[in-house]
Amino acid sequence: MNVISVNHLSFAYENSEHKAVDDVSFNIEEGSYNAIVGANGSGKSTLARLICNLEQLQSGTIETDKNKTIGLIFQSPKDQIVSSIVYRDTAFGPKNLNLSKGEVELRTIECLNFLELLDKAQKSSSSLSLGQTQKLAAAGMLAVWPQILILDESISMLDPDSRKTIYEFLRFWHKKNNTIIHITHDKEAVKEAENVICMEKGKIVFSGNRTSFFKQISLCQKLFNQKINELAGGKKAGGETVLEFKNVSFNYEKNDKKSGINDISFELRKGTLTAISGPSGSGKSTVLELGSGLLKPDFGEILCTDNPSFCQQNASNSLFESFACDDVAFGPKNAGVEGSRLKIKVQQAMDMVNLPYEVFAERQSMKLSGGEQRRLAIAGIIALDKDIIFFDEPTAGLDGESRYIVLKLLKQLTEEGKTVLFSTHKNDEILLADSHIKIKDGKIISQTFSESDGKEVGKAPDSRGFVSRLKLLEPSSSVNTLASLRKILISLSGQNKKKVSVIEKMHPALRILLFLSLFVISLVFRNLWQCALMMGVTFIYCLLCGYSIKKYIVSLLKIFPFLIFFSIFQFIFLRTDLNSKIIYCLTTLLRTNAAIGCIAGFFVSISESDLLDGLSVLLKPLSLIKIPVRYFILMLEIIFRFIPLLVEEAISIIKTQIIRGGLGKAKGFIAKVRNIIPLIVPLVIQTIKRSMSLADAITMRCFK
Repeated sequence: MNVISVNHLSFAYENSEHKAVDDVSFNIEEGSYNAIVGANGSGKSTLARLICNLEQLQSGTIETDKNKTIGLIFQSPKDQIVSSIVYRDTAFGPKNLNLSKGEVELRTIECLNFLELLDKAQKSSSSLSLGQTQKLAAAGMLAVWPQILILDESISMLDPDSRKTIYEFLRFWHKKNNTIIHITHDKEAVKEAENVICMEKGKIVFSGNRTSFFKQISLCQKLFNQKINELAGGKKAGGETVLEFKNVSFNYEKNDKKSGINDISFELRKGTLTAISGPSGSGKSTVLELGSGLLKPDFGEILCTDNPSFCQQNASNSLFESFACDDVAFGPKNAGVEGSRLKIKVQQAMDMVNLPYEVFAERQSMKLSGGEQRRLAIAGIIALDKDIIFFDEPTAGLDGESRYIVLKLLKQLTEEGKTVLFSTHKNDEILLADSHIKIKDGKIISQTFSESDGKEVGKAPDSRGFVSRLKLLEPSSSVNTLASLRKILISLSGQNKKKVSVIEKMHPALRILLFLSLFVISLVFRNLWQCALMMGVTFIYCLLCGYSIKKYIVSLLKIFPFLIFFSIFQFIFLRTDLNSKIIYCLTTLLRTNAAIGCIAGFFVSISESDLLDGLSVLLKPLSLIKIPVRYFILMLEIIFRFIPLLVEEAISIIKTQIIRGGLGKAKGFIAKVRNIIPLIVPLVIQTIKRSMSLADAITMRCFK
């Protein structure tokens, strides 16, 4: 029995010259395990969105079993997260199915535990690594128990152990007669499937069983690119040490030793390619950001011959100009390169990443495919012409051909004398490297060099004959700005709060009622003695909420000048006697301070989850008279998710701006405005994209 039937389906995006899906027909049987493969831009993701009704049909038909729930795990995991708290996000789908509280809790715990996120249940979703975020996206979708599960390159960012866990689950899910459609570039993922559909330029070029597919030698070589193994030869010992970590420690949360890296020591040698690998959240990206000056170590030293450049994984946040050639030129222009020298640098960088200047120079950056955008972002970093270059998961989500191009490029850079460090989860990529660093739980467990396997971590070669030119790495001048934004992220999630206050032990609904009562009373009181009494009550309330006396006083002092100004204003224009004016001003000061104290105490004592749960209880009677309370609660939940997400996007954009020299010391108003524009434009674009993706995520997780 077919659960999905696709007949003569065609689809083209607006303003596109080519069809993303072109006259496609196939059937998916109930309980089957299928893989859809093809190069980046071949139409696989578009096909998945059409099946899930996330895009409107233009031509052809799709018939699905209406009794089956379809679940789609997105390629970009951040697009699928609805709540800013891990536990609430996983529970979002089951709640929409009107399951009992016990069943919702059971499904949530099971899915988080299976994906090794149960210990992160109360954490902010924005505090997770990209790999952990991908696990969370999978957990949230699996919690609705979809009978038809579609994975759109949804495990590309996971480490081998995590991928193995997902494959085990998919086998288990398949045995229960559920249907699986795995969109993938991974050969191992295809081996799990029974049937394979291969797409090329929107058309199906193969449809059959797995055995027949692997007999298509030329097709498989094109998709998985066996030439990658050929790059593994010719390993180099390298020259002098050009970068060294000496007992470096860094923690994002000062009271949490597990939130960063601890006592890291390693070295990079000139002209070598080094891979750094480890489980998701082990600290790989933290090491790269420390080494490129985006973070400042808490302890230890980082020494280098030249400040490294850094290519982030998120390509869309790394593109600042409308046209491809202008984007590649962005960094060199900020460094003062002009005229013919600038054009030569841009041409060379674009040609190196297989985006020929003559073809792609005038292409719009945001209209390139995902793989092309990734390579364009890499070109922008190469154009900086730095001696040491870091890459964070440079091949994640790329097809075989694109992966080969990027890996060949990394090798080529080292042949030109550059030193390259890249993070990866893939064993075949590790084999290409001259040196391999393994990291786990924030600590390096080994560093292996080509000429001395098992070399002791952090111990420099003592007989190489090189004169050290290392100097202390200077963190970016904008490192404090990034630290402030990270503090905002932590404060938004409430993760820097450890102690449970007296008020926090109350039911969330009672906390909300208590706050509203005190707040309203503080505004209603007009008598001087009543206001003074309310000020005392507010002071006690703040203490019971866990709001420290010091913070309370500092908060009052910050707004005190404004209150004095308005009091003087009232004092001058109030038409009454002097004594009444003084009393009126005092009552205004006391009443305002009491109201502000209530607000401060309340937000310190209530988390996002408690606020939403409390409002759900208090507003429940309104649902009896058909007022859509759940829409209001969802809107609040999305706001709580979206604000830290935008802060996170801003951090990512600023990081790339720093690396590419876009946040220098601007002189004059016009220069400062020009500095800000490259920040605003990508952030606006990302906001629109995230909004659309969030709407799709809510739909896929059964909100109606």
